[in-house]
Amino acid sequence: MYKKLTFEEYVNNSYNELQDDGTFTAKAHQKRAFENLNHAYDVLRDTNNKDKMSVAKGFARNAWYEIPFYIHEVREKHFKFFEEQYHEKLRMIVDLRATFKETPVVKPEPKNDRVSKKQTQVTEAVFDMIQRHEARYYEVIEIGRLFGGLNVTVTPHQVTNQYRTTFTRCFYFLDGKLTALAIICAALEKLEAEKEETA
Repeated sequence: MYKKLTFEEYVNNSYNELQDDGTFTAKAHQKRAFENLNHAYDVLRDTNNKDKMSVAKGFARNAWYEIPFYIHEVREKHFKFFEEQYHEKLRMIVDLRATFKETPVVKPEPKNDRVSKKQTQVTEAVFDMIQRHEARYYEVIEIGRLFGGLNVTVTPHQVTNQYRTTFTRCFYFLDGKLTALAIICAALEKLEAEKEETA
């Protein structure tokens, strides 16, 4: 029998479709991430309907039909149909879906040792920053200095997997565009190699 999960569990399951570097290994993983966000939206919409959608509270009957059925249909104008206490969660999953839509699909490849070393260095440094600064959900931390001056930022978030282990996963942005860490590290490796050649 299908077990209905909580809003948080569905959101966590969507994150779990990502690789460690914040990319999807296949379109199927991206599709499952979208499905989990849709389920999270269902939970939020159903809870909201129980709280708000009653004629006794003065809410018009036709308002029921104004709420989108799927998360990708949600626009700013639809927020008024949700109790204010649900706005933060609604915005979070709408933004997360948009981020996942832009997240690249990158098949794992054999890694260059120097690129792997750089990835490990960046990951450890970011986690250290998160601990030292007690970074909150979606707080952006500058890490450009780890990339030789490249305009790189990272958005960390806490994820709990199916084994109830909580860890931090990050989205990396190069010049404001979501980019896989492996791609950024490979680009940096090439730039550093070019500098060595011209030195």
